[in-house]
Amino acid sequence: MNNPLSRLPVVGKWFREPVAGRVYHGIDSIRRRASLFHYPLRAFFRAVARTQHSEIQAIGLENIPPDGAVFLVGNHPNSYVDFLNLSVVLRHPVATAAKDTITKTPLVGGFLRDYALLVPVSRVQDKEETGATEEERAAANEEMVREAVELLVRGRLFNIYAEGRSTDARRLNKIKLGFMMLAIQAEKAYDFKLNLRIVPYGYFYDRINKFQSSVCIIFGRPFKLRSLVELPANFLSLSAKEQLVYEKKLMLAGKEKLQSEIEKLIISIHDPKLVYLIDGITAVYVLSPVKYMGPFENVREKYALCKMISETIQIAAKSEEGAVRVETLKLLLKDYQTSLAEARVADALVRREYTWTSLGYHLKGLVMGILYAPLSFYGYLANVPSRQAARFMRYYVIEVKKRPMVDGDEQSILAAAAAGAIAYPIYYIVAYYLFRHFVMPWMNGFLSISTHLKDLAFLPAEHPVFLSILGATGAVYLMARLWRFSLFHGRRFRQGVRFLLDAISEIFLRSKLQKLREKRSELIDAMDFLIGDYYH
Repeated sequence: MNNPLSRLPVVGKWFREPVAGRVYHGIDSIRRRASLFHYPLRAFFRAVARTQHSEIQAIGLENIPPDGAVFLVGNHPNSYVDFLNLSVVLRHPVATAAKDTITKTPLVGGFLRDYALLVPVSRVQDKEETGATEEERAAANEEMVREAVELLVRGRLFNIYAEGRSTDARRLNKIKLGFMMLAIQAEKAYDFKLNLRIVPYGYFYDRINKFQSSVCIIFGRPFKLRSLVELPANFLSLSAKEQLVYEKKLMLAGKEKLQSEIEKLIISIHDPKLVYLIDGITAVYVLSPVKYMGPFENVREKYALCKMISETIQIAAKSEEGAVRVETLKLLLKDYQTSLAEARVADALVRREYTWTSLGYHLKGLVMGILYAPLSFYGYLANVPSRQAARFMRYYVIEVKKRPMVDGDEQSILAAAAAGAIAYPIYYIVAYYLFRHFVMPWMNGFLSISTHLKDLAFLPAEHPVFLSILGATGAVYLMARLWRFSLFHGRRFRQGVRFLLDAISEIFLRSKLQKLREKRSELIDAMDFLIGDYYH
C-alpha cells in the first residue's frame, strides 16, 4: 500500500512505492511535456508553415482524447508541409514517424530527432540514398518500434502517415500496415487493456502545391482495437500461434477501417477522368458570390463545399442517368471556359457583383490598406527571403529538374527555412546597429530636454547596449508577428484595386459579360440540381 504522503500534490510522487510491471500513466502522462528546446523549434515550424499558407484551420479537434495513449493516423499529400501544418493546429507536443534521411541530415538531423520528436523509419525506397543493408534497416526499424511503443504507452501523442510516403495524387493510396503493428505492440504491453485510441485524420489544400494556399486538417472520431475484432479477455495467456492469428485479423481490420475513415474525411477522386470536371466545377461553384465567403477564415466552409461537389459528381457518375447528367455538366463547363477564352475575360470579372455591400467592403479594404501600409510593408519585408527562396526552389525542382511536385514542395520548405534562418539574424544585427547608433542618441537627447522624463535620461547614456538589444529583439519579433497582418491587409488592398478596375471594365464589356453570366448561371444551376438529386 502506498504511503499516505504519496497523495500530496507535486511532491507526492517522491513517496510512491515502486510497482512491478508496466503502469498506465493516465493523467500523469508525458502528453504536455517536452524539452525546453522543443517549443522555440515548434514556434519556428509554425512561422514557416504560415509563410506557406494564408490560412490554417482544423475541424474535429475535439475528437482527439485529452489524455492517454492516442495514435494519430493521416494521409500525406504535401510532404514536409503536412507535418508543419499539424504542429500549428495541435496544442500538445506530438511525436512523428519520419524517414531516416531527415534525421540523418548533417547538423540538423540529430536536433530534429531530439527536439522535434521525430522518430526515424528506415524505408526500402531510401536504401540507395542511405546505403543501409537489410540487416541495418531491420535493426533500425526494431528500435523505431520500441521507441514508438514506449511513447504511446507513456501517453505521448504519436503521429504517423499511413500511406508510407508523400504523394500529391488526387485519391488516397493504399494504407500501409506499419501503424497497426505499432498499435498492437503497444496494446500487448497491457494485455489489450491500454485503451489506445486511434484518430484518423486528413488534409484539405484548396490549391495543393501552390504557394500561399489555405489548408484545413480534419480529425475523425477515434476508435479502439477491441472495436475491430472480438479478443479474448486474457490475450497474453494464449499461445504464440493463437496470438498471431488474432494479430493478423486486427491488422487487416485496422487497415480497412483506416482506409474507409480517411476516405470519408478527405476529397478522394477515384476516377482520373473526373478530376478535370470536379476541379473546374469547384473553381466556378465555390467562387460564386453567394457561395464564397472571402479569402480568410473560410477554408472550413470551402472544404465542405468542395467535398460536396466531389462526392455528388462521383455518386452520380455511377448510375446510368447520373452519368448522362455528368456528361452534360462537362459540356456546359467546356462551353463556358471556351467562351471565357474567346472573350479574353477572367472568371473573376464575370462573377463580380456590384452592390452597396461589396462596394463598402472593398473601399474599406483600400482605405485600411493605405493607412496600414507602413506596418504591412514592415511585416511583408520579414518574409521576402523565405517566400522568394521557396518559389525559386519549387520552380527549379519542378520546371527545370522535371521532378515530381512533391519533391518541389520538400525542397521549397527547406529553402524557405534556410532563407529565414539566414535572414532573421541579419535583420537582428541591422536592427541592433540602428538602435545603438541612431535611436539611443535620439532618445538621450529627447529625455534630456523633456520636463517630465528628465530623470530617465541616464538609461540610454549608461545602458545603450542593453536597450539596443531589447529594442532589436522587439523589432524583429514585431516583424515576424506582423506577417499575418501584412498578408491580410495587403490582399484586401489588392482586392479593392481589382474591384475598381473591374468596375471600369464593366462599363465597356457589359453586353459580353451578360452572355457569359448567363452561361455561368446555367452551369451553377445544373450543379445545384445534381447536388439536390444525388448528395446525401
